[in-house]
Amino acid sequence: MRKVTHQVAFGQTGWTPTRAKKVTSLFDGLATQWASRHSEHRLLPLADALDRGNVRAETCIELGAGTGPGTELLCRHFEQVFAVDLSHEMLRRLKPQWGHRIRADADCLPLRDDSVDVLVLMNMLLFPAEVDRILAPTGALVWVNSRGDQTPIHLSPEEVARALPGRWSGNAALAGQGLWCVLRRDQA
Repeated sequence: MRKVTHQVAFGQTGWTPTRAKKVTSLFDGLATQWASRHSEHRLLPLADALDRGNVRAETCIELGAGTGPGTELLCRHFEQVFAVDLSHEMLRRLKPQWGHRIRADADCLPLRDDSVDVLVLMNMLLFPAEVDRILAPTGALVWVNSRGDQTPIHLSPEEVARALPGRWSGNAALAGQGLWCVLRRDQA
């Protein structure tokens, strides 16, 4: 997954329908056991990012929501949360009270340009062109690796900023075993 993460983020071989189908199948197969793989300490970096990253808005889009380990926390922080995942089986296991579900490929999201105030990616592939397209000009991207550089889908905060089109800045920190960054477009 580390190789795929870099390829997708930096457009080396990109995201293909074949790759999307393989990833969907992989996560559909993992869905029954996925929720048991998460613990509260893995949410520490997300909570810290929202707090110290000064992330405030009414609505949040969570890409790669899975079975919802971060979704519940996001629902306590935002008025509306839209949990997006490629895997139908993952979303099917997301508790109904935890936001709205959208099954979609993060490479081609069914969202308007410049429409998202907060975009959260926790242990998720980065699709820079879509992030750039859907995130509002003053919006915040929250990137979290719950196990730091041991996370299979890992990019450093510097790599995330470098992969995104244009100039971005923000802050990053370690929290528990994880790391996070909150990035916003430079407004200069």
